[in-house]
Amino acid sequence: MRWVAIASAVAAITGYVVILIATTTLGAERFELFNVFWGLFFTLNGIVMGLMHETTRGVRAMARPDDETWERERSHGQDDEAVLEAFEAEELEDASVSAEARAADLALARASNASGINPVKTSVTISLVIGALVLATSPLWAPALLPAQYGATATGLLTVAITLTTVQAVFSGVLSGIGRWRAYAILTMIESFGRVIVALIATLLSDPVTGFLVATVTGMISSPIIMLTPVGRRALSAHTDVSLRSFLSRGGQSMLAASAAAVLVVGFPVLIKATRPGTDPVLLSNLLLAVTLTRAPILTPITSFQSAIVVYFVDRFRQGRRVLLIPIAAVLGIAIVGAGLAWLVGPPIIELMGRGFTVGGHVLAALTFVAGVTGCLYLSGAAVLARERHGVYVAGWWTATIVAIVVLLVTPGVLDAVVLALGLGPLLGVLVHLIFGMGPVTRDNETAPEPSTEPEREAAEHAR
Repeated sequence: MRWVAIASAVAAITGYVVILIATTTLGAERFELFNVFWGLFFTLNGIVMGLMHETTRGVRAMARPDDETWERERSHGQDDEAVLEAFEAEELEDASVSAEARAADLALARASNASGINPVKTSVTISLVIGALVLATSPLWAPALLPAQYGATATGLLTVAITLTTVQAVFSGVLSGIGRWRAYAILTMIESFGRVIVALIATLLSDPVTGFLVATVTGMISSPIIMLTPVGRRALSAHTDVSLRSFLSRGGQSMLAASAAAVLVVGFPVLIKATRPGTDPVLLSNLLLAVTLTRAPILTPITSFQSAIVVYFVDRFRQGRRVLLIPIAAVLGIAIVGAGLAWLVGPPIIELMGRGFTVGGHVLAALTFVAGVTGCLYLSGAAVLARERHGVYVAGWWTATIVAIVVLLVTPGVLDAVVLALGLGPLLGVLVHLIFGMGPVTRDNETAPEPSTEPEREAAEHAR
C-alpha cells in the first residue's frame, strides 16, 4: 500500500501543476474553457471507477478463497505452494522475487482458474457502449458546455478517452485485486506525469487550449504501456467470481454510487457552466480556480485516507451518531482556521496564478469553510458505509448533488449561488446520513461489522 500512497500524492501534486500551467498560459479569459473540460472528463472518469471497485472485489474474492474452496484445492493436492508452482515455477526459484510478488502470483493463479468472467475482455465491450453513449448524447450537452470552436475536438477526445479509460478502470481493478500495488502505482504515475508533459508542450503551441484538452486525457496511454509488460500481460488472465449479468449489475450499482460524488466534487465546474451559461468567462474562471484551490487542503487528505476512515468507524460502530462528533468538529475547526487564512493570504496567491485572476478574501474564506462541509459529507458517508447501509450512503450524496443543482439554478448571483450550493447541498446530505444511516445496528454478540469492500478490508488488516 506504500506504493499506492506515493502514487496518490504524485497524482494530486501533478494535477495542481497542470492547473498552474494552464492558468499562467491561458489567463482568466480562457481558463474556464480548459477547466470545464477537465471537470467533464474527470466526472466521467469518476463514474466508471465504479467498475474498478467491483472488479477489485470480484478478483480479490477469487484470489482469497473461502474455506470450502480452500478444502477443495487441498483435496486435489493444490496447496498454496502447488498452485503457485503450477503458475510460475521459474519465478518461485528466483530468490530476488519479493514476498509481495509471490503473494500476487498466488492470487493471480487462483483468479486465473476462476469460473467467472474475464473482466478486462468484458470491459472492451462495455467501454465501446459507454463511448457510443457519450458520442450519441453529445448534441445535448456539448453546445452548452464546450465552445463552438473546440466542440468537435473536445467531443472526439472525450469519446476516445472515456472508451479507453473504462478499460483502464477495470484493469486497475485487476491489479488491485491480485495485489500488484507497484504496477497499479506505476500506472497512476505514468498517467500523472504524461499529463504534465503534454501541458508543458501546450504552452509552446499557437493554440494552447487544444493542447490542454489533449493533456487532460493523456492518461489513457498508461494502461497499454503497463499491459505490454510481463506483469500486465499475465494480469489479463484474471477472472472474477460472478457471471456477466452479476458483474454488469454490481458494476452499475457501483457506478451509480460513484457518480454522485463525482458530479458534486470533480464535476462542479460542469454544474456551474451548465446552470449559469451566461456568466462572464473571466468571472467564471476566477470562481472555478477559487473553488479548486480552497477545496484541496481539506478534501485531499480526507479522500486519500477514505478506507482508513471507514475502518475508524467500523471499530466504533456501537457509538452511534456520537462517533461523528470528534471527526466533524475537527474538520469544521480546520475549515474555520483555513477560512481565516484564506481571507488574509488568499487574494495575493490567486493573483500569482496568472493574468486576470483576482478573488476577494471574503469569497475565498466562504469557499474554504463550505469545503469543510463537503469534508463532513465524506465523513458521514464513511460512517454509513461502516454500518453497511449503502443505499443511505448513495441517497446522501445524491441529495447533496441535487440540492446543489437546484441552488445553482434559483439563486440570483453566481457567487452567492456557488457558496450556497457547496454549503447547503453537502449539509443536507450529511443530515440524510445522520438521520437514516446512523440508527441502532443489531449484531449478534454485538460484534463490529466486517468491512464490506476490498479497500476497506485491506485498510482494516493494515490497521490491525
